[in-house]
Amino acid sequence: MLWIWVTIGAALGQTVRGAYQKKLKAPLGDLGASYVRFSYALPFAWAWVAGYAIWSGEPLPGVTFTFLAWTTVAGVMQIIFTVLLVTMFSHRSFAAGTAFSKTEVIQAAIFEALILGYIVSLQVGIAIVIGVVAVFLLSLAKSKLTLGNLRESLFTRQTAIGLGSGASLGFCTVAYRAAIDTLESDDLVTRAGVTAAVAVLIQAVLMGLWLWRRAPDQLRASFVHWRDSSIVGFSGAVSTACWFTAFSLYAVAPVRAVGQIEILFVLAISVIYFRERPSAKELFAMLLLAISIVMVLLG
Repeated sequence: MLWIWVTIGAALGQTVRGAYQKKLKAPLGDLGASYVRFSYALPFAWAWVAGYAIWSGEPLPGVTFTFLAWTTVAGVMQIIFTVLLVTMFSHRSFAAGTAFSKTEVIQAAIFEALILGYIVSLQVGIAIVIGVVAVFLLSLAKSKLTLGNLRESLFTRQTAIGLGSGASLGFCTVAYRAAIDTLESDDLVTRAGVTAAVAVLIQAVLMGLWLWRRAPDQLRASFVHWRDSSIVGFSGAVSTACWFTAFSLYAVAPVRAVGQIEILFVLAISVIYFRERPSAKELFAMLLLAISIVMVLLG
C-alpha cells in the first residue's frame, strides 16, 4: 500500500504549491506567481535526478530532438495551465478555482471520443454527464439556478479560464507521456525524472526571457520574495517526484483516483487559511466533480 501514501504526498505537495502561489499573487502578480513554480523548482528537480541516479545506479538516457520537441510542447502547455490557474484565483475561491482545473480528466475523455472515435463505457459516459453538471453548478455559484443564468455563466471569462486550465493540463499530460516514451531506459522513474527536470529547465528559461521583456518588475519581485517562492518550487518538485513514483509502483488510473483527495486538502486550506467560505452549491458541485473524476479514472 506504499503507492497510496506516496499519492497522498503528491496531492498534499500540489495543494501546498497552489496555496503559496495564491499567496504570492499580490506581491508578484499572476505571471510572477506562475514563474516561481518553475524557476525555484529547477534545483530540486535536478537534485532528484542526480540523487536517484546515484542511489539506483541507472545511467541517464540520452535526449533526442523528438524528446526535446515533445518536452517543449508539454512545458509550454504547463506554463499556460499554471498562469490560467493562478489567474482563476482572482475570480473564484482557492477551492473552486482548483476544482475547475480538475475537469482535465473529463475533457480528456471527451477529446478522446471526438478525435479518436473511442466510444466510452456506460460508466464513463455517466461520469462525464455528472462532471458537466458539476461544472454548471460551479459556474452558477453566485447566481440562481435558472436557464438564463446558466446560459450566461457558461460564456463568462471565469468559466473560460477554468475550463482552459483543465484543457491545457490535459494536453500537457499527453505530451509529457509522449516525451517519456522516447527515452531509451527501462527505468520509469529515471525517464520521468529526466523529463521533468529538462521540462522545468526549458520552462524557467522560456518564461524567464518572456518576463524579462514583458514584465521585468514581476521577474525582479520573484527574487525578492524568495522564501515563499522556494516553498512553491520545493513543494512542486516533491509533488512531481511523488506522482511519478506512484505511477511506477501501481496503475495510473487508481493512483489518479486516490489523488483526488487533493480536493479535500484544497477545501480545508481555502476555509482555514484563506478564510473563504464556499457556498453549499460549490461544495455540492465539488463533490459531484470528485465522484465523476473517480468514475472516469476507474472506468
